[in-house]
Amino acid sequence: MDYMNNNDSSLFLRINTMKLLFSSFVVGLFIILSFISSSVAKEAGQVRVAVLPFENADGRMEYNIWCYNIQDSLAKFLKSKDPEEFNYRIVPIDSIETLLADMNIDPANPQYASDLWKVVEKLNCQKVISGNFNIQDGKFLLNAYIYIPELKLPDPRYQVKNIFKDLDKIYEVVPIIGKKLRPAILD
Repeated sequence: MDYMNNNDSSLFLRINTMKLLFSSFVVGLFIILSFISSSVAKEAGQVRVAVLPFENADGRMEYNIWCYNIQDSLAKFLKSKDPEEFNYRIVPIDSIETLLADMNIDPANPQYASDLWKVVEKLNCQKVISGNFNIQDGKFLLNAYIYIPELKLPDPRYQVKNIFKDLDKIYEVVPIIGKKLRPAILD
């Protein structure tokens, strides 16, 4: 009878060990599957957004630097609003610059607007942000748009037009643009 109790005790210990191992396995599997599904959901939910250089509609070469400064500042602003990239992913500026250089596309060129769509196609983006600026009466006049790449047209619901700023306050346009256009990315 003692032999049976020892055997029962050993069997009981083995069963409990198996239950513990199985529970640990299930918990581990659950954690792994949760991680994988959240990663897949994150990727599936992401919208690729390209912030393109703005067009210098003024034409004076000394203002061309603002084509890229506004692009860079706006991309950084949008990244700061979704740093974990749960909702959207801003295409790196250097990727855009590389394509522009490879395709010999210059914002000063009159064909810039039509040539940009070749870049957008290669970037595989769902949303595109760009705009133009002019200098009038010593003030910076800016327009910004979010484009629907399939249509090659700006979304009429999300546009920022006629922002006037002093030349020394140009960067004040970035949060104005970002707050107005960001809902289109999340839409």
